Amino acid sequence: MNIYLASDTSMGTLQAQFNSFFPNLKLAFFSKPHDDFKSSAAKFLIQEKNKPLGELTDRLLMPDKVEVHADMKVLEVENLFEEKFGLHVQVFRRSGKIWLETSKTDHLTLAEQELKALDSDHIHTEFGDPMDYREQD
Repeated sequence: MNIYLASDTSMGTLQAQFNSFFPNLKLAFFSKPHDDFKSSAAKFLIQEKNKPLGELTDRLLMPDKVEVHADMKVLEVENLFEEKFGLHVQVFRRSGKIWLETSKTDHLTLAEQELKALDSDHIHTEFGDPMDYREQD
């Protein structure tokens, strides 16, 4: 699949493109980079969905696209956005009713993450903040 980006593309639009192909995964944007298999601090999470990507990076002078495939590992996807566009993203996976940062399973493909999410449909949690829980695999 191709994801299209431009400096005036909003974070929310990019997230929606990604989510249309991977409905149980989502991209979260952070103001600081992270290492492979490491999580990002919640205080660096950017939550303004209508923020243009041009405010997050100076590498989108011209519209561009990125190819993302189900057989790509999470760390490959995150590194691709970092290296090509200077965008600090983390992939989150739905687990029951919450979203987990997939830092512990960066070695899994997007397809494998989707399957893990589907397997979690029986999980029912009562956590209050659905974006601030780290994966505990």
